[in-house]
Amino acid sequence: MVTNLEDATYAFLLRSVTPLVVAPPGSLPAYRTTLRGVVRASNDVARIVVSNDVQMTSGLAVEFALSREGEALDVEAAIDCARTAPMLDNDQFREKQSQPFDSHGNVIVDASLLGFSDTAQTVSYDHALFRLFGLLTHGGGFPRFEDVYTFAGFMLRAGNKCRIYIRVTGNGQVYGVEIPLTSTAGKITRSFGGSLPQELVPLVREGDLLIQPRINDPDDYCVAVFDMTTWVDPTSAST
Repeated sequence: MVTNLEDATYAFLLRSVTPLVVAPPGSLPAYRTTLRGVVRASNDVARIVVSNDVQMTSGLAVEFALSREGEALDVEAAIDCARTAPMLDNDQFREKQSQPFDSHGNVIVDASLLGFSDTAQTVSYDHALFRLFGLLTHGGGFPRFEDVYTFAGFMLRAGNKCRIYIRVTGNGQVYGVEIPLTSTAGKITRSFGGSLPQELVPLVREGDLLIQPRINDPDDYCVAVFDMTTWVDPTSAST
């Protein structure tokens, strides 16, 4: 049971970071940075552990406060910080006698030493995309949307855009809905990760999707493409 801000933040962190345990496709190099672990060091502190040790006897445990002054940790920014931390820093920190280790041989490093702060961070859009695709694939909870449409695929596009294909349950037609992954201000468009699947339901069910702005370029994978930029990023309408 989630009982407080720290519990909820850690649950979100754990849910968001564990997919990184899956290796990328293709041949794996002998030495690569991998996700070694996600742990809660105390009620207020979590650690994301990355390692390039194939034997998994050491790693870099990047430590984050789960909340500060009533504000939850920016989970997506924290994941980006940990996964992009240069593993060379592992050796650098190990050489410092004052640097603590945990019981698994991981050198513990406060995220601030890697440039992380409580101010706005640069965040990759792929975390929000993963959540969005998870909802589209496994369902969005109550009310569910499979009786209205199903997820039919996606294609990343130039200009930090993603075209999502949906198949209308009633007639089998496949449409593309194109969303921006960054806003006009250059920030990550995070809201689409949780709300878009449900917001599409009334648009598809009532036929309002068909009156959205169309993108008139050829697409082999759908019968029509709709530009959802202003739907996802309302600030774009004023530019």
